Formats: sequence, C-alpha cells, structure tokens
Amino acid sequence: MSLPAPPASQDRQWPLLLLVIGLSGVAQLSFAAVSPVLPELAGALKVSRGAIGLIQGIVALPGIFLAAYMGYLLDRFGRRRVVRASLILFAAAGSSCFFVGNFWLMLGLRLVQGLGASTLLSIGVVIVGDQFSGYRRRWAMGLNAAALTLAGTLWPILGGVMGSGGTFRPFLLYLLALPIWVVARRLPEPAHGFLPEPPFAHLREALGDLRRRRRLSDFLGILPMSLITLSVYMGLTQTLTPLFLESEFGLGTTQRGLLIAVAAGMSSVTSLLSGRLGSRVLPSRVIAAGLALEVAGFVALGLAPGLWMAGLGLALAGSGQGSLTPLLQHFSTSVGSARYRGVLVGTWVSGNRFAMFIGPAGTTGLAQGIGEQPSYLVGAVIVALVAAAWLPLRRMAATRLR
Repeated sequence: MSLPAPPASQDRQWPLLLLVIGLSGVAQLSFAAVSPVLPELAGALKVSRGAIGLIQGIVALPGIFLAAYMGYLLDRFGRRRVVRASLILFAAAGSSCFFVGNFWLMLGLRLVQGLGASTLLSIGVVIVGDQFSGYRRRWAMGLNAAALTLAGTLWPILGGVMGSGGTFRPFLLYLLALPIWVVARRLPEPAHGFLPEPPFAHLREALGDLRRRRRLSDFLGILPMSLITLSVYMGLTQTLTPLFLESEFGLGTTQRGLLIAVAAGMSSVTSLLSGRLGSRVLPSRVIAAGLALEVAGFVALGLAPGLWMAGLGLALAGSGQGSLTPLLQHFSTSVGSARYRGVLVGTWVSGNRFAMFIGPAGTTGLAQGIGEQPSYLVGAVIVALVAAAWLPLRRMAATRLR
C-alpha cells in the first residue's frame, strides 16, 4: 500500500511523524491484541461469553473520566512528561495480565492500564494539531488514522498467532510500549508556551473560546456521531466478531485474527484516502459515504450465509469507519485555539472512550440475549439512524467541517 505523497515542506518532519505513528500503534494495542483470543479467555477465566466483553471494554473506562483531564495535563506540564509516564503505566499493567488467571484481578489490571491509555489514543492527534496546519494537517491526520488502523490490522494477526500457543501470550505485546518510551524523550512541545488555569477553569475558557468563535454547537454536535458510530464499530468488529467466527465457522485464533484484520486493513486504506480527499471533496459527503458503508457492512454480517460474506461485511464496515476517523480527528484539533487543543481533544476522546467501553461490554450482553448474528443487524439499524439524522444537516456541515 503506497502512502500519499507529503507536502514538500513536510519532508524534514518525518521523524516526528514516525514517533506519532509509533504512539498511535501502541495505543491500538489496547483492544486489538486480545480480541482474537476472547473465546479462549472466557474459558480460561471461567466466565460467560457475555461477560468477556468487559475485559475488552474496561481499558477504556478511565478515559471517560480522565481523557479531558489528561488533555489539561498535556497543556499544563507538556507533552513529553505526560506521554512517557502514560507509556510506562500502560506497559506495566497490560503485560502483567500475562500472569493472571483471575477474572476480577485481570479487570483491575486492565483498568490501571486504561489510565495510561487515556493519553495515548489522543496524543497523536494533539501533536499533529501542534505541528501542522491546513491541508498538511489533514494529510497528517489521515496518516495518523491510517497508523491506528494499520496497527489494528497487524495486532490481531500477531495476537492470534501468539494466542495459538497460549491464551495469555498476547498480553506480552504491551511491552512494545517500552521502546516507544525511550524514543518519546524527543517529543516536541507546542510553540505557544503558556501556563493554563486550573482544570475546570481551563475547560471553561476553552468552551468560551468556542462560543466566541461560534463553534460550540459544532463541537457538541459532532460528539454524538463519533460516540455512536465508534461504539457500534468497536463492539461488533473488535469484540463480537471473534466470538461469532468461533461459534459459527469454528475458526481458530490465527484465522480469527486474520479476519478481524480485514476490517482494520480496509479502515487503514480509507483513512489515507479520506485524509487526502478532504482537500478535494466536501468532508460532509465523505462522512455520508462512510456511514452508508458501515450500514452495508453490518447488514452483510447479519445476513452472511458463509465466511466469504462475513469477510466482505468486515471490509465494508472497516472502510466506513476509516472514512470517518481522520475527518473527525481534524475537526477536534481545528475547532478551537491552539492553547486549548489539549483539553478539547481530551474532551472529544472522553466521549470516544465511553464508546469504547460501552460498545464491547454492551454488544456481548446483547448477543447473549438475541444471538450473535442478529446483533449485527441491530448495529446496522443504529448507524442507519445516525445517517438519517446526518442527511438534513449535511449541507450546513459542508461549510463548518473544513
């Protein structure tokens, strides 16, 4: 897969972009590494398939409450110190799950790991917002989103292969955060150099800044779309799919990892295209197309008579989510002033972390009640309702999401 050519002035910033890619790749491990072994993990921990979604989702729980505060810390103490502390916490707690055979203790460790993950999923967006602007920012956002989804392609494959030799082995992948910790000492700080007010005052200032710019309703309006679509996507593709592939088609961990990687791989491709198309096509149209692709993908999975159609459904759903991600990231970094970027992106990530928690936990519970395959059709209906709400707003949004 070839990457879109960077603007000429960005050639010297590739080391920074590679660091951003590394941080984003490690962040994606939060969910992708363990997904292929969820059926076996349920048996090893002696819990139901309906409860195992908590192991996936709980890592996002701290981010619901802390992502905005971590954004404040990024503004207050600098990117470098906060990111390096988060990487150590993420690696230590996540890899410790390798030694744990108790469900509740593993939940506790994943919760602690989520404290570190609260920063890692947003820091790439913040750094790109700091160091790039205009079309170059959209290009870099597409690259960052592609790194997230490309990592999401590779990690399930690697996790599935490692899981075939032992259910708990994929947890060792979290040690990959340690070399990124070493490199992160070169992380640059933003140029504005100010000390923000205490957290709630800083957030109030940020919201006041949005109000003065007449962008507050835009910011508050885009959050529900991001939350709902991500919740459905994470719940169905990252959590329910390995259970469905195991029960319906009898696939082992390696094969499940490969199929899960189909969704992430297509998401990676469309993230790159979306970041580039954002300068040529109205972002509102790209978003509409992304929603339609997700609906089609989940319908295909919900009606799949065989493995080929399930793979097609995963590819379509991944393409839809990949179309949305860089545009929503770009909006979150550009909607306010640079001095409030950390806390605004953190607030946006808080909503996304809620989606990452409620999606996996809620989807496995739903599947236990109505069945695994019908749950995909419920997801298709939810995203279709989001698309129906988006269509009358698309023309207005065309001038607001640039």
